[in-house]
Amino acid sequence: MSDNKILIDFDPNDYIIRLSPFLDKKGEWTGELMVGTVTTDDNNMSDSDHYQLMHLTQMVCASITAMEEDEEVRQVLTDIVADVQEEMKEVEVTAEKKIVTVDDNIINVKFQ
Repeated sequence: MSDNKILIDFDPNDYIIRLSPFLDKKGEWTGELMVGTVTTDDNNMSDSDHYQLMHLTQMVCASITAMEEDEEVRQVLTDIVADVQEEMKEVEVTAEKKIVTVDDNIINVKFQ
């Protein structure tokens, strides 16, 4: 694995789920992951809020194991993702229909 790190700005109170794929000698994903949670040293949430948010973050991480072990859980989550993707497509189509013309930095929009 490379020692190169990409640093991204996060807000102090963000809770991040980090998925680090294991790669073979060809650089291809082996199917294994290291899953972890991260927050910043500047996090200023109360102890109670921090505990609750960290617990939620860890539950989201645990969903990976749940998907591996239970086909029904995997299917429920797959269906949710499909529904969200479909909703996003509908939003994009609706937004495109409202844009009438684009001329440099001037966008004419039609509101109905």
